[in-house]
Amino acid sequence: MTVKELAKKLGVSISTVSKALNDSYEISEPTKVRVRKLAEKYNYKPNRLAVNLKSGKTRTIGIILPSILNNFFTTVLCGIEKVTNERNYNIITCISNESFEKEVTNTEILSNGIIDGLIVAIAEETQIKKDFKHFEACIKEGHPVVMFDRITGEIDCDKVVVDDLNDAYLATSHLIGMNCKKPALVSAIDFLGVGQLRVKGFEKAVNEKFGSVDDELILRTSVEDLEEWVNTLLTRHHPDGIFAVDEDASLAIQKVAKMKGLHIPDDLALIGYAGEKMAKNLTPALTTVNQNGVSIGESAARILIDRLEHGGEGFVTKVINTNIENRQSTARKKGIQDQNNTNI
Repeated sequence: MTVKELAKKLGVSISTVSKALNDSYEISEPTKVRVRKLAEKYNYKPNRLAVNLKSGKTRTIGIILPSILNNFFTTVLCGIEKVTNERNYNIITCISNESFEKEVTNTEILSNGIIDGLIVAIAEETQIKKDFKHFEACIKEGHPVVMFDRITGEIDCDKVVVDDLNDAYLATSHLIGMNCKKPALVSAIDFLGVGQLRVKGFEKAVNEKFGSVDDELILRTSVEDLEEWVNTLLTRHHPDGIFAVDEDASLAIQKVAKMKGLHIPDDLALIGYAGEKMAKNLTPALTTVNQNGVSIGESAARILIDRLEHGGEGFVTKVINTNIENRQSTARKKGIQDQNNTNI
């Protein structure tokens, strides 16, 4: 069943049927009812591809996430979906699984007439390779791009970020405020820009308080080797507080500390990154830097849709406010003094 056949059966023009199905004010309510009833009877569905080709718009936004297992990216997706629903846009979500090749393939497929614009957080491999030609091609083809969290300065586009350096500074200051005299940092994402910024924030806070940074208290390693090196850090250097710059690091520290008989937070205060549900259900509950992923997703979607609908000159970088969710892992007893954990 086509619009033409519906019009013929009703004895009206094709334009009348089309406008009635789109609830146009130009068509009377009785006519709309007749058209809808007949369309329902014959299970008529509009050819969206034909409509898109005619209008040049798909009202669909592509999303490329590095991982669906990381709670942060799923919360961002929730924020995107909330705004796209409100603005009557559809979304198509792809997962790069931190692969450069898959990210390139996803970008090419989505930008081939399927989407109007793209929201993306860059994959690990892409940041390491520093090859962003696929995003340049997408923009040149007329599809605006909004990057969030994992971004690059090599692409001119709108961006939504948090202030990772300042967040790390505040997190480390929080540890120091809990009377930590020997704070350490553990990172499994030092190859990412966000990981490097968090190290700088840690160093800034430690320098301000203690005058210098002990490089042996900064652990940069891979996810695979996290537990081994965390064990070495705790055994050799005895920090009394740790800032974990990613979720894997947060979990590894809790696990190894328990295996070594350390009490969190009295022997070892801990602040890190993790999804809210996970953080609350760890024992003890983990103090976290809340990145407000939903707000990031909402902002990214609004910026992209506004650009699609209204255009505009220049690009914006939106910085989302974060906060520290204070939980048990940093709730140290008052008056606790520097402990070298010589019993380890």
